[in-house]
Amino acid sequence: MGDFSVVHSSDVAPDELASLVAERIAREQAHGFRRFFLTCFAIALAGVWLLSWPLHVLPHTLLWSLLATGAFVIGLTSPPRSHATRPDRQSMLLR
Repeated sequence: MGDFSVVHSSDVAPDELASLVAERIAREQAHGFRRFFLTCFAIALAGVWLLSWPLHVLPHTLLWSLLATGAFVIGLTSPPRSHATRPDRQSMLLR
């Protein structure tokens, strides 16, 4: 707002004064519109950012869920480990 110019109505012709007033009003309206637009844009961006946080967490959650599921499936489907018996050791199998 440092572009103020002091104009006395007696110093300027009436049509030039009307032009200066119209220019000042147009500048204030443009400034108000830009401020309103930027405020709405900032609110919309904040809302989108706030509502989109699961999108950033979802890939990591899916990755770890798939890894855990894979480990669980491998653990369930793999055959039990059998220890190799040494010739000097007796088998402890129950018959």
